[in-house]
Amino acid sequence: WGHPCEMCPAQPHPCRRGFIPNIRTGACQDVDECQAIPGICQGGNCINTVGSFECKCPAGHKFNEVTQKCDDIDECSTIPGICDGGECSNTVSSYFCKCPPGFYTAPDGLKCIDVRPGFCFSTLSNGRCGNQLPQPLSKMQCCCDSGRCWASAPAAAPEMCPIRSTDEYRKLCTVAAVLPARPELPPARPDIIPPPFFPGVQPPPHPEIIYPSRAPPIHPIVPVNLTDYCQTFRHLCRNGRCIPTPGSYRCECNKGFQLHGREECLDIDECERNPCVGGDCMNTQGSYVCQCRIGYQSTATRTECR
Repeated sequence: WGHPCEMCPAQPHPCRRGFIPNIRTGACQDVDECQAIPGICQGGNCINTVGSFECKCPAGHKFNEVTQKCDDIDECSTIPGICDGGECSNTVSSYFCKCPPGFYTAPDGLKCIDVRPGFCFSTLSNGRCGNQLPQPLSKMQCCCDSGRCWASAPAAAPEMCPIRSTDEYRKLCTVAAVLPARPELPPARPDIIPPPFFPGVQPPPHPEIIYPSRAPPIHPIVPVNLTDYCQTFRHLCRNGRCIPTPGSYRCECNKGFQLHGREECLDIDECERNPCVGGDCMNTQGSYVCQCRIGYQSTATRTECR
């Protein structure tokens, strides 16, 4: 106010941070930050606590303390030796390996397996490989069964198979025999993005990490008598408009939100009606976007795949 500018005096708030007066009793009650703050814990699961909240990030994500959101982990740049022999492609929540000709992606998605036919030897004596088998076998078929040496070509020098129970043997031979079916996703909050699924690729498990928010500062609790709640408390009716009524207030919700009870505007999950034909629907606060599959193009509003 004024010239030169002076700061206005701070208005005392009747409740400490994380609490708000009850419109009927005036007593301080907990604020559900998960509903009150738009975009909080985006990409993860927000859990309300007394006076605060926690963010629970899904697999393949990490919590960003600055933005208070769950960011996707780029496994391709963070996991050493990923997709050995091939090319790693990052995806939301996961990744997959693109393997060169003669290789295929392991069911766990972690590596490229050499399936090129070669020559298998069943004996090893005094450092010399012998007893070449007549049928061509891949290195995995040879060494993970009864072979002792393997060669990629007739003129190539045979290489020894890894010794059983070593890390090198497990790396070559530990492959799921049968692909697990895609598990059905349990009902969850609409802002949690399920990991994408690629045939022959299972995303690796990641631990779920809970990050508590910083403890709020404590302010004294004082009783208050109000006539216009909307003017006194500017943060009522998040995602909507506060309309004063005699001794109380009501909420009119923004587009993409619906009234829950009398005081909260909750996001509508548009993905429940499957609007993204040819793509995957991702719910957002007040709207949604379509992540289009190969062969489909997104519209300018990202609400349709053509």
